[in-house]
Amino acid sequence: MAEPALKKGSNDPAVRDLQEAFKSLGYDVGPVDGVFGAKTESAVKKFQQAREIAVDGVVGRVTWINIDEADQSHPVLKIGLTGLPVRRLQSRMSAVGFNTGGVDGRFGATTEAAVKKLQHDYHLDSDGIVGLKTWQVVDALENEGGVS
Repeated sequence: MAEPALKKGSNDPAVRDLQEAFKSLGYDVGPVDGVFGAKTESAVKKFQQAREIAVDGVVGRVTWINIDEADQSHPVLKIGLTGLPVRRLQSRMSAVGFNTGGVDGRFGATTEAAVKKLQHDYHLDSDGIVGLKTWQVVDALENEGGVS
């Protein structure tokens, strides 16, 4: 599932996800209300400038990828959780062929099944919970550019 392109005036449900992600990265988007207004646009432009990507205030594919990679935390993730680390997990796993059900920042049953498959493939406990050992595999996959 591709992320929607978002810009000033958008009120797609993904705007709230965007605002929550930016807030966790330290950008002021104003209230997390699901409306892409002037403050959200300003935060997007500041983020784009900081990441040295095209500064247009539009959140397209390249900006989404940069958002997913901006957070480098490794919290324990499991079914039912949401947020930027879940998006990054889904993005990295999807990039190397695991079906996470899309990159939406929601750790649901499809993401859990993908995590269990990855854990099985790499001889980890297949519990569907992303702890340090699973993060290490996910980070190594991303750094190597895919499954060998």
